[in-house]
Amino acid sequence: MAAFIDTCIIWVVGYRLDGRDRQWVRALPPSAEAPVRTMLLEELDELYGARAELVWLRRATDEERQTFLAGGQPFCPVTAPVASPTPPAPAA
Repeated sequence: MAAFIDTCIIWVVGYRLDGRDRQWVRALPPSAEAPVRTMLLEELDELYGARAELVWLRRATDEERQTFLAGGQPFCPVTAPVASPTPPAPAA
């Protein structure tokens, strides 16, 4: 499993469910954004139908990735507000 997760891209997914902001973190095999977006749109449709909409999608920051890989609290799709789609600027 560690070898697989080391090669993954961690995506932060912002979406709305019933008008409320939600957020997921997903570890997926390396891919461009377009196929990931398509897959997530299909998944949201399958899970929630017209009740959900994808708001934004971005790669996790290095800090978010490390927290996720260390077993830190993932973003909860029920309680976390959708954060800014722009990750913080890297430290100089």
